[in-house]
Amino acid sequence: MKPLLPQSKTCTILLSMIKDRIAFDLPVYDGLLAGHYVRGQGYGRKRMGGTDDWLLIMTLAGEGRIAAEVGDLRAKAPGLFLLAPGTTHDYGTARKADGWEILWVHFKPPAEWLELLRWPFAAAGIHAFEPSLSAEIESAFREVCQLSVSTGPRRSQFAMNALERLLLLCESQLPHPERQLDDRIHSAIEHIHGHLRLPLALDDLSERVHLSTSRFAHLFRKETGLAPRQYILIQRFQRARTLLEHTSLSIGEISIEVGMDPFYMTKRFKAEVGKSPRQYRQERMKG
Repeated sequence: MKPLLPQSKTCTILLSMIKDRIAFDLPVYDGLLAGHYVRGQGYGRKRMGGTDDWLLIMTLAGEGRIAAEVGDLRAKAPGLFLLAPGTTHDYGTARKADGWEILWVHFKPPAEWLELLRWPFAAAGIHAFEPSLSAEIESAFREVCQLSVSTGPRRSQFAMNALERLLLLCESQLPHPERQLDDRIHSAIEHIHGHLRLPLALDDLSERVHLSTSRFAHLFRKETGLAPRQYILIQRFQRARTLLEHTSLSIGEISIEVGMDPFYMTKRFKAEVGKSPRQYRQERMKG
């Protein structure tokens, strides 16, 4: 096993400034926060509701675990994991490992970056791949970490520019990066996002794109990594969270907007976030 590296000066400065953002349940930030962790046995984080941003993790040494519906995913150097918004965070040092050294970044990408985030599917909401030219990606990742804690009026722009370069480097090493989303599935996804308040039955979606129900379901999972119903549910839940955070709509009005029964929406929130929609809104307003 590659020996664990000493914690960098950048990480020390970062931790003194923010006292471990994860431990404080992700307070408001300006769209990007990055760091370098060296953690020993027993380290772990668990956040059932995930976050409203993306999380990218690169393992430098040791071994970690990323919990998923299919079981724990092994995080070994030089592997990268990308967790989508709303995905449960349950990760840490692997049980039999001496430690885990990682670079990490939480970020909120502009819309034009989303094509850069179509990584190979590992589990629901979790994407992963192992780069062939890991040294270049590690160097770019360290630059993101360094710029994220730099000073100056353009700090945020420089950091986001470095992050975009990192994501472009990652995409250049993805398997078949030139491959585009199937036009029929793209059309179905656009319809889903624009009509979340409708029933969105599988038969209706497949008919819209001129496929049989079974063929549509198979192709949708192949292209997105998720079953159509699972994808729709995730979009509805994320839209509900956004409306709770940024509008004054009532719980009933929000449930109509996202096509969910109010009772089921409340049940889903308690299962995913550990609190009711009303409690979730109140806490976000206080923050």
